[in-house]
Amino acid sequence: MKRIFLTMAIIVAVTTFVFGQSKDEQEIRKMFAANADALLKSDMNALPDYYADSFTFTAADGTVINKMQFLDFVKNRKRSGSFNFDDLSVRTFGNAAVVNFTRTSTTIDNDDSKINSKSRDTAMLVKTGGRWQYVAIQISKELADDQAAAEKQIGELMTNWGNALGRRDAAAVEKILPADLMIVSPDGKMVTSRAEYLEVVKSFPSDATVTGKSEKTIVSGDTAVQTGTYSVTPKAGGANTMNYKYTATFVRRGGRWMPIAFNGRAMQQK
Repeated sequence: MKRIFLTMAIIVAVTTFVFGQSKDEQEIRKMFAANADALLKSDMNALPDYYADSFTFTAADGTVINKMQFLDFVKNRKRSGSFNFDDLSVRTFGNAAVVNFTRTSTTIDNDDSKINSKSRDTAMLVKTGGRWQYVAIQISKELADDQAAAEKQIGELMTNWGNALGRRDAAAVEKILPADLMIVSPDGKMVTSRAEYLEVVKSFPSDATVTGKSEKTIVSGDTAVQTGTYSVTPKAGGANTMNYKYTATFVRRGGRWMPIAFNGRAMQQK
């Protein structure tokens, strides 16, 4: 029986370069940072200056409130454990600007339990008297926890991959894997492309059962690394089950997680 080729992890280092920003963009970014700090502290002396008198706040459920109602909400809400604006995308149009951003916050309930919240939102600002102010903020629906969402999608991918491999379904495997996949087998042999791996699939034992179990998944932005175990059981009458440990690296492309590297080693057979 041919063994499954399992993947080698690659640590992907991503460096983000910040190019020159206009003076207005720099001012807006500083304003967002200061505003987040004021919201965290519920600083009612500083907060009113960030919002124009005509300010409107639209919640994820469509509720619209004005500046006074918004400030009352902030004043009377539960304690904040953290409050951040990240991933700002700033576009300026003279004395107006549109900013897309990610809001993450933690509020502390009366029993000291923590409630985490995250959304991708949009703000409109105007510059009046040399100062940028919000005129409108639109809150999106809560974003799912990235770790949980990634683990779920990667888990489904791995299950589908194993099932397709067990059927020797090269067409299904091709849809799951990227063209630049790299695989290293337990005996050190390397497969450097999906096309090469599909030839391996065609010679895989038919009607085998392929199962896997993840042990740990680490997600960092659009990259994830997972460790776990993998087993192959041939159809009745075949050889014994082969067990492996693996490390896999995934990247998220177009909102979809896919493996780019797989490395495995055989476990001691019982």
